[in-house]
Amino acid sequence: MIIGYARVSSTGQNLDSQIEALKEAGCEKIFMEKKSGKQFENREELQNAIDFVRSGDTFIVTRLDRCSRNVKDLHQIIDVLNQKDVAFKATQQEVDTSTSTGRLMIGLLSIVAAFENDLRAERQADGIASAKKRGVKFGRSSKLTDEDVLNIIDLQNNTDMTNQDIANQFGIARSTLLRYVAQYQT
Repeated sequence: MIIGYARVSSTGQNLDSQIEALKEAGCEKIFMEKKSGKQFENREELQNAIDFVRSGDTFIVTRLDRCSRNVKDLHQIIDVLNQKDVAFKATQQEVDTSTSTGRLMIGLLSIVAAFENDLRAERQADGIASAKKRGVKFGRSSKLTDEDVLNIIDLQNNTDMTNQDIANQFGIARSTLLRYVAQYQT
């Protein structure tokens, strides 16, 4: 049996062109969903399709990115299909794991994708380092200003307010208040 899987990322997108291509490829059953392709575990219809296929079946997508957005998930999906003796095909990229050339293509595409991820991570690290040199601060913005901390210390020293009362007044947790005071005093 030939089983198809069609996916778009958002509800505003249309599955029609994928469904048409999968029918032309001979799909007898097509699983469809409108979800992000980032994580295999979050796509119920993909999991249903993989559960549905049996030994000797062929699992078809129009493009690899319809099945997975990352190499790890793609290999996980293909491994599961291989264990079930199910061929994997991507019609627009002419990938077919039932042939040695198709298996080679999957391997090469995975290597290229991993290389691209490494390059992207290096560029991101370079960008972050450059931004830090220019004085850009990363992370959550400070909940309290230096003036707030001075006011808190003044309230602690000159009133009968508890740390919890002061924290409530500033809209922060007591532990946050204590951490800011400790950092300011060091």
